[in-house]
Amino acid sequence: MKFGPFEGSIEDATCPLCIDRNSSAQLIFKNRDGIGFYKCLGCNLMLASPRFTEESMLKIYENEAFADLSMYDNWSYEEWRQSRSRSYNIEQQKILLVKRYLPEKSRLLDVGCGTGLFVLEATRSGFLCEGIEPSMRLSGIGSNVLKVPVSTVQIEDYNITYKFNGIVIWDVLEHLYDPVRVMRRCGELLESDGFLFLQVPNYKGISNSYKTQLHRLGLKNNFKHFGFPWHVYSFDRKSLSVLSRQAGFKPVLFESWSHLLKDGKTGSLSQIIINLARQQCLSDYIVCVAQKY
Repeated sequence: MKFGPFEGSIEDATCPLCIDRNSSAQLIFKNRDGIGFYKCLGCNLMLASPRFTEESMLKIYENEAFADLSMYDNWSYEEWRQSRSRSYNIEQQKILLVKRYLPEKSRLLDVGCGTGLFVLEATRSGFLCEGIEPSMRLSGIGSNVLKVPVSTVQIEDYNITYKFNGIVIWDVLEHLYDPVRVMRRCGELLESDGFLFLQVPNYKGISNSYKTQLHRLGLKNNFKHFGFPWHVYSFDRKSLSVLSRQAGFKPVLFESWSHLLKDGKTGSLSQIIINLARQQCLSDYIVCVAQKY
């Protein structure tokens, strides 16, 4: 089946968190392509079905339509830093988050690191950081443009002789065929009491909730805000907690980052909104820190 510039084989999906409990699912919306978006009544995970098979999903990230990499043409770190763009601001916020839990010189792994911007900033901030990324198109930017240690490999095939103090898996779990399997592998790569830092789509965010309601009222018909076909899951705090515990982690923080924070708009009024969104998880992505049991 073809979805815009992406095509591949599709298959029906069930909740990966409740597969042994046979939990039922509530249909939230079905788009004109026949893709259903369901909420698992056991754990609250939202999932798309049918979806691409694992092999077809991996091909998405080699497609030029998946990501515009033109910012790396004649790329300069100083120009990027001085621009204070959203991509720069987000990496700074991630560094601040990690520093709340780990000291400098801690060993970090960025799973699904994309082009390696976090690896670059973490290294410059005093961490021992490396990344893994299955897409050759993205990892090639990290290796050849940013000049950071990025391996082109899936985490299941990543074998090393040491462990990490922290693992970052940012905007990744919503793309994965089996997030439980990947989270458990993260646990195997972490030191005892190590930390996992992650962000995923939050379907209970204000904007996402509003757009979903418009679809259920028949005022919209494509469910584009879910991000299908590359996003196959969306989360809330309950589903993230279930996922974390199944993989051997204890959640220690949930928060969300306003677009104002990501865009560096931190004036007095903006700060009130930023703090409210952070504390109540009102934005369309939710941040979680979890500690290995």
